[in-house]
Amino acid sequence: MIEKLQRHSEEILKSQERVLISVVGKGGTGKSHFGKYLRNNGFGKFKQSSITIIDDKKMWIDFLYFFRRSVRISYSGVDELRPILEKLPVRKKIIFYINATPLKRITRTDILLKLYTDEETRFKRLQGRYANNPGMFRLALESDNIIDGIKYRYMVEANV
Repeated sequence: MIEKLQRHSEEILKSQERVLISVVGKGGTGKSHFGKYLRNNGFGKFKQSSITIIDDKKMWIDFLYFFRRSVRISYSGVDELRPILEKLPVRKKIIFYINATPLKRITRTDILLKLYTDEETRFKRLQGRYANNPGMFRLALESDNIIDGIKYRYMVEANV
């Protein structure tokens, strides 16, 4: 998966300044965990300093060069992330948008990364996450990942 993401990203960067990678999947498939991995390690030849992670309503930004902090980002409907992208430094070449329902914010992406896992693993992850909130657990368990309508150049799928 990482090799495909790197290869597709390099191809896209030949013709444009940035790559938008939308990471989708049902609740409990590992989207946020994958985002944390990217924040700490980068991917392929792309270092952390060239990557921005937007996970639902939070974005991690560089702070005093060595540190990163999360900031809440406002939601204004389908805006193709324009308010965020306009403020990013030029060195940020790869933007990961992690969201189970990306159509609420975007209609197109360069790469659509679809994560999935077996239902037993997903159930256990959600059970741990929502141990004290049975209502949210049921909602997350019944959630569906609707991506019909998102335009993309490449799709990568991964079982995590």
